[in-house]
This record gives sequence, C-alpha cells and structure tokens, in this order.
Amino acid sequence: MKNHTEKPIQNTIAVFIDFENIYYSSLNNYGEEPDLMIIRSLCEKKGGIASIQAFGDWVRFNGQINSLQTSGIQPVFTPLSRAEKSSADTFICVHAMKLFMQNQNINTLILVSGDRDFIPLLNELRSLGKNTFLMAVPGSISRDLVNVADGVIEYQPAKIKPKESKTLQTPQKKVSEQIENSILSFLKKENRRINVATIGIMIKKEHPAFNHKEFGYDKLSHFLDGFSQIKIEYDEDKLVAYASLIK
Repeated sequence: MKNHTEKPIQNTIAVFIDFENIYYSSLNNYGEEPDLMIIRSLCEKKGGIASIQAFGDWVRFNGQINSLQTSGIQPVFTPLSRAEKSSADTFICVHAMKLFMQNQNINTLILVSGDRDFIPLLNELRSLGKNTFLMAVPGSISRDLVNVADGVIEYQPAKIKPKESKTLQTPQKKVSEQIENSILSFLKKENRRINVATIGIMIKKEHPAFNHKEFGYDKLSHFLDGFSQIKIEYDEDKLVAYASLIK
C-alpha cells in the first residue's frame, strides 16, 4: 500500500479594501496616504491572491485611481449617500458573499478595514468554513471586529518609529501661523464637525511638507487637540476622530 503525503492546502485569497477607512486612518496615524504596494505585499504573504478590489467614492479619491491600477488593485465605485456617508460597507458585503458563493476554491478573506459594521460578514463567512483576516492601522480597528476574525495584519508604512505614545519624546515645535490659520479658517468655513483626516488632506494640499509627527504627536487628532479653539470628539469605538471649533 502506497503512502500518500498530504499536501498542505494553499490559501486562495480575496482581498476587499474599504479605501476610505484605510486612507483616513493612515493619514490620522502616520500623516501619509496608505502605500498600496505594502498592502498588496502583506496580503501575498497569506497565499495566492485571486481577487483584490478597493471600494470607494472615486470622484472624491480620483487622484488615487492610478496608484490602485499600478498596484494591480481593481477600483470599485461606491457612491456617497444623500447624507454624504460612505456606502462601501454595503457594497463590500454584497460583493464578498457573491464572490465566495460562486468560487468555492477561494478559502480566505482579507478585509482591509477596522469598521465593526463588517461583523455579520465575517461571521457568515466563518460559518461557511472560510478563513477571515483583517488588515488595519493599529489602534484603528474595532475590538468586536477583532473577536470574530481569525487574525489581524497590522498595516504600517515602510518607515515608522516603534513604540510611539501620544506625545513623542521629541522637542515641540511652534506651529506656523500659516498652518494654524488654515486649520481654523477651514473649520470656521465648514461650521460643523469634521473628520480629522479630512483636515489632514486640506493641510497637505496647502502645506505639502506638513507632518504632525514633527510637532511631537503620533496622531493628527492629538496634534489638533493642542489647539485651544478646537474640540476633538470620537465615535463610539473611539476609532474615528472629529474636530470642531469651540463656540
């Protein structure tokens, strides 16, 4: 009787990227846009990629489409709702279930997001015997979401200082009046609560060399919290930060 050595099952992966989630969390934590090639490389360490798609409002993120395509990532357009809220989570859930039901050979999901709204999706896929992994910026992922996943892949840019705290051990620099005026004018003009990462995009456009880490803060929200005129608030998971003027 011949002995047959069982070959290990090769992971075949489908990657779904909640682009707005990873984009804003990267800006808030690292002061830069996410590196799509790093995201792809981290996914490839888990197995062969059968499908990799990024869901987002490509009217708002039009400047990112070329980077997506050169990274081999397919952009999928998800328009904003009337309330200007992202609909990416709904599109991802529908596309993911359709893909896994139609392709039995795909056995692993990598979800690039930290949003707790994906808990039902992960539970359903795990009930079908699929592996589920999350990729997100450390500190920007729902604990409840982590509890239903098989594992977490931490996204970090190529160069990052380890063990950073709220206030880094570097001398504080004085914020230039130009940057300060830009931020306060933007908030005054909007006259509402604004996602901190949206403020980061605005600052980068007007002051390309700006990086909040140079002022001694590991997050943009912590940097803005140093302004006496600005109030910082968080969502229920304390993952998304919002800024508004103190009235």
